[in-house]
Amino acid sequence: MCFDCSTDASIWPWLALNPVHPIIVQTINFWASIDSGEFLGTFDPDVWTALTQVDWVCGSPTVGLPVRGRYSTVRNEDRARFTLEFYDRADQQTVRLSGQGVTFRTRNFEGWREDTKEKFKKPDTSGFEYAPAASVGVGAQSESFLAPLSSSDRTRTIGLITKQNGLRPAHPYIGGSGDHVNSTHMGEVGRQFGELLVGEPLINRSGEMKFMHYVELGRPFEVELLNHEQEAKTYSLLVTQADRDCTSIEMTYARAD
Repeated sequence: MCFDCSTDASIWPWLALNPVHPIIVQTINFWASIDSGEFLGTFDPDVWTALTQVDWVCGSPTVGLPVRGRYSTVRNEDRARFTLEFYDRADQQTVRLSGQGVTFRTRNFEGWREDTKEKFKKPDTSGFEYAPAASVGVGAQSESFLAPLSSSDRTRTIGLITKQNGLRPAHPYIGGSGDHVNSTHMGEVGRQFGELLVGEPLINRSGEMKFMHYVELGRPFEVELLNHEQEAKTYSLLVTQADRDCTSIEMTYARAD
């Protein structure tokens, strides 16, 4: 299925970012998947779903904003995998995404999530020290999600995303249900960690994220570097919260000019 994309930044403020920025990549992944499913009649708004894996490859760093896209699915046994391709006005591919999710068919999702969130004691995070905005490549200090890196025994940091700093209107570009830290947040966590790691502005070239458990809003989480191939310009991260592996992130980057 083919479709057109809006380029109106007054409606979609995140369009002000670089077209291959992880916030744009993950946001268009969400909206295009939902809208395509609604159009095709495969999306049920009364059924809860969750993204479990997504990978993407970006076009040239000089591509323009996506103006059209293509959506397709392939069914493997009882699960469907989707593919999204986006193109700019010059017909250059801005990004290609592929992902898979899970449907909560028989579970009381809202009740289950409420019980889960109640088990997490909400700590006092008023003294949390975020990394300076310039070191993570954001325009305002409130957009920083991570503390400075610690490398005493392993390269790691602590992150904290709240409703106050991680969702619109407080955050200029990221929205969401407010139930949990979402895939757009995690893509941005991966990008910010990379800039702290390399120590200079980076451009995302490709990546993959796998989601094992929800990361809860308002509660600190740990991001640990598992591997960094400097020659290949790739790194892999593991996000944990309350001793649970939550998200794995792999990213390939280029240094910004």
